[in-house]
Amino acid sequence: MILGIGTALPIGIVGGLFHMLNHALYKSCLFLTAGSVEKQTGTTDLEKLGGLVRKMPFTFVAFAVAALSISGVPPFNGFFSKELVYHAARERGIIFYVVAVAGAFLTAASFLKLGHAVFLGKLRQEHKDVKEAPFAMLVPMGILALTCVIFGIFNYLPLNNFIQPILGARLNGHSFAGLSGDWVLVSITLAVLLGALIHHLIAVKSK
Repeated sequence: MILGIGTALPIGIVGGLFHMLNHALYKSCLFLTAGSVEKQTGTTDLEKLGGLVRKMPFTFVAFAVAALSISGVPPFNGFFSKELVYHAARERGIIFYVVAVAGAFLTAASFLKLGHAVFLGKLRQEHKDVKEAPFAMLVPMGILALTCVIFGIFNYLPLNNFIQPILGARLNGHSFAGLSGDWVLVSITLAVLLGALIHHLIAVKSK
């Protein structure tokens, strides 16, 4: 967010503001899923969790959507806002772009580890009777997860209606909605995300 706006470029400002909106959406969803797990299991200790996907499938799906969004995986909202920031960062200096992409790798790796520790693996005996969170907790996380999908696939909705009008004439009628036209940056992003996945699979297999 700071990087995008700090570039002082229209594409960076739009990307930074879009990412600010996206951040509020997926981070709120992640906090709600964490609260759901804590309420149903009584712990947030990753060493005491595992296998909850079978007991809390809705919470898992909401977490997965939010985690994919914060990691910048297409077609979720975080991917599109990050690509705008990456584009602006590269224009201002390759070092800014490299640092941003390195951060993307670490984000994806950390949420792969978190999701695996909580929802995958073997279900612990003390959680064999755990049930899905109450309906009142599922509704808000479901709405937030769905919005992450909508603001990704239909990113023109927030961009054209909420964010780009702020810059007015500075955009010269240009819209950054839709797919990124820079396939080199997109390819690098996908390669970095794939690298994070491979790193996670190797780490899991080595245990």
